[in-house]
Amino acid sequence: MERRFFWVVTGILLVVILAAGIATIITHLPKAYYGSVINPASPAPGFSLTDQNGQSVSLSSLRGKFVLIYFGYTHCTNECPATMAILTKARSLLGNQATQVQVVFIATDPARDTPQAVGEFLNRFDSSFLGATGTQAQLQPVWAEYGVTVEDGGETHSSYVYLIDPNGNLLMTYPFPSTAEGISSDLRLLLRKY
Repeated sequence: MERRFFWVVTGILLVVILAAGIATIITHLPKAYYGSVINPASPAPGFSLTDQNGQSVSLSSLRGKFVLIYFGYTHCTNECPATMAILTKARSLLGNQATQVQVVFIATDPARDTPQAVGEFLNRFDSSFLGATGTQAQLQPVWAEYGVTVEDGGETHSSYVYLIDPNGNLLMTYPFPSTAEGISSDLRLLLRKY
């Protein structure tokens, strides 16, 4: 009877030790990201445009924060407001860490996307969001460097969100539609690393 008890207890202990070892290995595996990872990360194209308050805004002035860039237009009724709502929720899911993330909306319709129009559009979502606009000549090189196709007066455009790290490197892209939960999960993982 003692021998049988010994083997039962030994078997249980081995199962517990094995389960603990597997759990430790799983928790230390690299986490998969929701966004499409750019590997290796490369310097994000810079820009210097005008924000919704008529002030200059540049990518270099945002160093030290994660930056989520979206290209869109203020008269959009579908993807642009949906993406802004997703980014609003993603930031809110970060709680106190949201201050380490800056959302930037870059205009694709310079004729109608004035600083005032951009400000009114963004205030419907989150007053901390930055808008960036300018003339066609100022915006076109920015669109080209990010690979954004703009046609039909801005109404047809690529619809990705670009994630840039605090050092100014392009890390990931998110297609439309992405979820706020996925974006915030990636940001939480990255905030632990930086």
